[in-house]
Amino acid sequence: MMKNKLVVLLLVVGIVSLPLSNLLGLSGENEPINGVEGSSANFIKVTKILQNKCVDCHSPGMTRMPIYADFPIAKQLMAKDIENASARLILTKELYSGAEKFSPVQLARIEGVVLNNSMPPALYLSMHWNDRLEAEEQRTILAWIKDERSQLTWSQSASQALKGEPIQPLPLTVALDGKKVVLGQKLFHDTLLSGDGTLSCASCHSLLKGGTDQAKVATGINGQQGPINSPTVYNVMYNVAQFWDGRAKDLHAQAAGPVANPGEMGANWELVIEKLKQVPEYQTAFESLYAQQGLTMDTVTDAIAYFEESLVTPNSRFDQYLRGNDSILTGNEKSGYELFKTTCASCHSGPALGGLSFEKMGVKQNYFMLRGGSLTDADQGRFNVTKDEKDRHVFKVPVLRNIEMTAPYFHDGSASSLAEAVKVMAKVQRNKTLTADELDDLVAFLKTLTGEYKGKLLTQLTQDDLK
Repeated sequence: MMKNKLVVLLLVVGIVSLPLSNLLGLSGENEPINGVEGSSANFIKVTKILQNKCVDCHSPGMTRMPIYADFPIAKQLMAKDIENASARLILTKELYSGAEKFSPVQLARIEGVVLNNSMPPALYLSMHWNDRLEAEEQRTILAWIKDERSQLTWSQSASQALKGEPIQPLPLTVALDGKKVVLGQKLFHDTLLSGDGTLSCASCHSLLKGGTDQAKVATGINGQQGPINSPTVYNVMYNVAQFWDGRAKDLHAQAAGPVANPGEMGANWELVIEKLKQVPEYQTAFESLYAQQGLTMDTVTDAIAYFEESLVTPNSRFDQYLRGNDSILTGNEKSGYELFKTTCASCHSGPALGGLSFEKMGVKQNYFMLRGGSLTDADQGRFNVTKDEKDRHVFKVPVLRNIEMTAPYFHDGSASSLAEAVKVMAKVQRNKTLTADELDDLVAFLKTLTGEYKGKLLTQLTQDDLK
């Protein structure tokens, strides 16, 4: 009984004391920083906002502690707030001083919470009344973000009015060695890279099918069904890492994996190299392009990776809009884009609308419970690579370019239509139930992202175009 009374007393004291932090303030002050020399006027204002209202949760190790820091309940709540905040965004002194640039992903995340008015959280504001972002502060932050984006190389071909958007147009051309691209393309489509001579890289990543196989999971050697959906090979140069779980640091590392995987192409690299050396065309090409190394596993995967860098799909209708053709989008497509910016762009930003970060599948609701059934190893996501519990169910954010062609969706191929995928993502990532009009608008916008390859719209591409 005494124990219960003590708990009640502590709760009452805690509830009464928490708002006093607004009157008595935090213990100590962060070292004031006004920005490095050359900082813009907007950034000088922004860094003061960040230092006053953000760093205490987003800068582990530099956190000012309030007077109730060691109170029961409050201590646990604060620790959880800091853990959650740090998982989304860490504000180092180098960043908020201006010594380092904010990355496009960091800018997108800050913009997302400002647009949705979701930071600071309501519970935090109940204890810190004065820390709400005022309207003028929000405008200042958003103006600074647009200014930062306008300076990105990615934004240079956008119209002046749209240089600050969260999405940038894909380049119309990519400067690459044409001979090496041709060599990589031949290897990408060559079944000599598989154990039984039946599969090529293109078997799971068909350039006629949006860079995928349009199947729920990949089919490997001897008809084996893989554990996961094949991601698109188009625009992969914009990925922070390769594969859903990011286990390959770059395209070169990615190209080596499937060939020797017994469940995929089921080959032995030594035997593959011996077979390729029997082809005069390859011997000549590798002697010319890789004179010092010759034909090896390393040079083969380098050529394939080089070809994959060329698989950029520019000049979608949305790219044309970003470059200044305002009339090329319909009204509902523009409405879809505006909704996309507040609902999706904090993850799906950049030239490829994704690929720049890793995110948990099911931020707001448990995706796997809603899906039903048991979990698979593939469902563990990045945890399989890092063995870090915070990476369980975390996946590389997929690119959305040419998304209308790459059904079924998600790592498990569970969404058969684009509308279904959008509806599920809004629910599990944003806890948002879309209206029929919102869903239609978002899907309409996403279909404007279909681009061109070799000067032809992907939906109209034929086998002859690939020769």
